[in-house]
Order: sequence, then C-alpha cells, then structure tokens
Amino acid sequence: MPPSNSRFQRWSQAALSRSQFLRLAAGALLPFAGLPSSAAAIKNPKLAQNGGAPGTKDAAASGRMGATFVSQFGPVKIHSYLSPLDGFHVNTQMIEGPTAVVIFDGQLLLPYADEVASYVRTLGKPVDRIILSHAHTDHWSGLQVLTERFPNARVFALDGIADQLRARGQARLDSFRPIYGDRIATKITVPTEIIAEGVQRIDGITYDFKRFVDAESDLQLTALLPEQKVLMAFDLVFSPTEHVFTVVDHFDHWMIVLESLKALQGYDTITIGHDTPVHRSAIDSTITYVKRAKEIHAASADAKTYGESLKAAFPDRQLASMVDFSAKLLYAAPR
Repeated sequence: MPPSNSRFQRWSQAALSRSQFLRLAAGALLPFAGLPSSAAAIKNPKLAQNGGAPGTKDAAASGRMGATFVSQFGPVKIHSYLSPLDGFHVNTQMIEGPTAVVIFDGQLLLPYADEVASYVRTLGKPVDRIILSHAHTDHWSGLQVLTERFPNARVFALDGIADQLRARGQARLDSFRPIYGDRIATKITVPTEIIAEGVQRIDGITYDFKRFVDAESDLQLTALLPEQKVLMAFDLVFSPTEHVFTVVDHFDHWMIVLESLKALQGYDTITIGHDTPVHRSAIDSTITYVKRAKEIHAASADAKTYGESLKAAFPDRQLASMVDFSAKLLYAAPR
C-alpha cells in the first residue's frame, strides 16, 4: 500500500537563502567555459539503461546533439530527452498519451530546448501543457523556446515557483550570459498556471502531484503515474552513475523526503532530472550519497576541500565537474 498522505506533508520551509546563486553561478560554471565548442556539444554516448523501465534509444537521433530514451507502458510512452554535458545532462520528460503530449521541464540551453520541440513535433500530437518541476535555471531557461514553438500550451508550476522566478530569474540568466551568450534565455518564462497537488487526469492519464521542500531545491514537484507505476522524481533522485547536486544544506531533510519516496510500493521506474530513467534502487544510492555529503560538509572548511573529498568518496561517478559547481554554491551560504 502507498504511504498515507501524512508521509507527503508539506515540510516546513527552511530560512536558508539561495540568493548566493546569483553572484556565483558564473564563476562556478568556469569548468564548462573552457570546453571547445565541439566538445561542449558532443553527442551523448550510448545511453545506459539504469535498471529502469525497458526502453530504447531513439533510433532517429542522427544529427541531434542530445539523445532520447523511450519507455512504453501500454498506450502511454515516456520520452526522455537528455542534453549533452554543457547542458548539465538535463532531462526533459515528454509524456505521450492517446491524443496529446505533456512536457515536463525546459532545458538550460536554447538549442537543446529547440531539439525537444522538434522531437515533440515528430510525435504528431498537440502539447496539452508544459509543467516546470522547480526553479533551478537548468530546468526553465529553455521554456522560452518551448512557449514560442507551442504558443497554445499553458505553463504550470507549483504555487510559489513563479514568485521565485520573478525575484531571482533575471539575475540568474545574467550570471550565465558571459559563458553561454545567446544560447541562454534572454527572458524569464514565468508559469501562468498553478499545478494543484493531488490526483488529476490529463489526456486519460492519471497523475498524482506532490510537493516537497528543502531537498535538492527549496521547492520541488514530483508526480506519480499510478497506472504505469512510474515516479517522476526530477531532482530528488539522481542516477547511481552520476554525482548528485548538493547546492544547499538540506541534507537531513532531503534524506527524510527520500525515505518517504522509498516507502512507495511498486514504483520501480523513476524518471529523474539528469540522466535516463532509473530503478527504485537509485533512491538508496541517492540517500547514501547525501548522507556522505553531509558528513564531508561537516568536516570541510571550504568548497575546495568539500569537492575533492566528495569526488574521492565516489570516484566512479560521472560529472565530477558538477561537484565543484555544487560546492561553490553550497559554501556561499553562511556556516
């Protein structure tokens, strides 16, 4: 049986500010600034199927910079577009129902968002809506392209996300501009609709939307697809093969949230914000990582020590450069 609603209560919002992101993002992203344009946009290698749902790499990916992974559950298909490294390996999830497509998240860089839009066009169905999972720039910058390509699609997010974007969005874009130039959005795309928590039917598919706070981000949406037994966890869960983004000091509460997800029964396929779908065992591996990161954070006086220690603790995980990115943001907060 799934856990009771009390396990999914709204956790109290911590007072820790994320405003340091505005000043530090440009410096933190310097590892990417040095990539040659050919390397930065290199196509993804063959995608590993991280133990999630049976799926296939998109056979029509020739000429595409990103890659797609398709999982089918009866009449429902989940298309996961994975950006190259310079786009942080961000996923955009496209849920294809009988008559329409629902898009979750919009990529960091505009060229990759444009690839998402072009891919959706190949499905031959209208976009019912676009849903933003949380307010980190790598998930919403590309909404500028998606809303231009699909002008009739309304943009939804949890209550509070739009306020976060209005307050900090432009400064975040400005901090990325020296690195990415015109590949980053030129304007904020603010969600105009609030996604209600609880069960909804969209194009005949049942979604159970949940709200969490104080984990990888201050405010995070998840969605259960109970008929397909899929958990859309976004940045609450990370691939066991990649480093976790630990950009704020929410370690303890993040582990509480993960334990509540772990209590769900039967949800063996998890779509995530970075990398291809994973098996539910990725919840445990994320807990292990966050717990170790908490210990290293407590013992480290600065970002450099934290980053080096964390990479040494998980030497086989990919995206090691993102540990340095996370560390700079994490250590910008008062300790």
